[in-house]
Amino acid sequence: MGKSLALAVFVLAALAFSVPLTTLNAQTSRFTKERPNIIFILADDISPRDYALYGGHTPSPTLDRMAEQGLYFETAWATPRCIPTRAMLLTGKYAFRSRVFENQIYPRGEDRRIKPLGERFPHTLGSLMTENEYRTAFIGKIQTGDVKSYGFERWCVVQQGEIFDMRVAENDVDGEIVLEEGVHSTDSIFDYLEDFISEESEEPWFVYMPLNLPHWVRNPDNPKKWGPPWVPELDENWKKTGKFVQNDFEACIRYIDYKIDGFLEHLKATGQLENTIVMYAGDNGSSGYGKSQPDTEKGPRVPFVVYAPGYLSPTGACDDLVDFTDVIPTCVELAGGTLPSDDVFDGHSFAPLILGQPFDGREWIFSQWFGLRWLRTKEWLIDGRGHFYHTGNNRNEWVPGAYQDLTKSKDERAIAVRKDLERILEKMPAPDYEDPELSSQWRRQWLNKKDRYLEPYVPPYLP
Repeated sequence: MGKSLALAVFVLAALAFSVPLTTLNAQTSRFTKERPNIIFILADDISPRDYALYGGHTPSPTLDRMAEQGLYFETAWATPRCIPTRAMLLTGKYAFRSRVFENQIYPRGEDRRIKPLGERFPHTLGSLMTENEYRTAFIGKIQTGDVKSYGFERWCVVQQGEIFDMRVAENDVDGEIVLEEGVHSTDSIFDYLEDFISEESEEPWFVYMPLNLPHWVRNPDNPKKWGPPWVPELDENWKKTGKFVQNDFEACIRYIDYKIDGFLEHLKATGQLENTIVMYAGDNGSSGYGKSQPDTEKGPRVPFVVYAPGYLSPTGACDDLVDFTDVIPTCVELAGGTLPSDDVFDGHSFAPLILGQPFDGREWIFSQWFGLRWLRTKEWLIDGRGHFYHTGNNRNEWVPGAYQDLTKSKDERAIAVRKDLERILEKMPAPDYEDPELSSQWRRQWLNKKDRYLEPYVPPYLP
């Protein structure tokens, strides 16, 4: 479908739901308060299996309610590592385009740190939403260079050193370093969020909010030891006790849920709940389980919940496939805009799902990390090792036998399906290890690492 036709269909469908949209062109701009506010909250290092919602064991009553009254994707992919995921999300591009393949493999600036993606690509999540006349803010953990390069108008960026004690809040707040003793880091960024969305404005707002929780940190009292950070303790009634707990992963998950619940209450109190779309997801699998893992989909698969009570009818589990390249086209379409025709975006908008309109979902999703590539349809999966699985309707890869390993199968149907998937992978190229800008990084971080380097399996029937 052409871009102009797709926008026309979207506008007509949205009007049927009485959701006025913005019409944008080079000469004029008009908007109404009914354009949705949008927030994308990104948790750090958490797998679906960590949530009771997905069949795990940790309760999250707020997220459960959001999923029940909205939807949650059963199969959503990021990458197995944090910086490649953020590159995927902020640019709408897979790694073979962004060239951010790992936390240590990417184009670098003069300071030898990652060159900000906003300096390499003219259109990012922040800049596109700002161009669509949204008030925009980046709130939380950055990891991808100078926040000012991404087109967000405002920011509150966590200042995280090698020893990160979350019982103290230190943030770059719109260009000024602000230190708050006795304030938990997560509390400080949610305070900024609530202040930002409460400001008087005729424009809707967009917030990208990557959290630090529940990512492990160096123990402030024992820097050689890593574990879940300090978080405020909650009692059985989900009330603060006034104490902190450390090295308790479940406590971190509970505290995220607690903070999101408070945010939703703030939206309700300020009359914004019915006009706000909340997306919540993880950035990669959890530490010790999926993070940096090539097996099945436990590295790239993440929880992903969408809650939009004024737009989205209660749906619950959704079997449509999504990956993080889909976030930019979705947000831009919800804003009433169109993607720039002079750029390439790999994603597919799921805005029609949120608006309750007919939706043609993706046939496959893709992820890339180091020299490894993943590809998935609703029933079939090729993982980073080159292993091939029939997943059927199962999604809990942590359950033994849930996925049928057909890597070396001689079944004609399995072979035919794999060949079809390999034809898709041909369009998603593996890294060029001889890339002059990155070749030394590839040798140091991948090719010469005997405990890390992995050559994916190629079945004999493939050319």
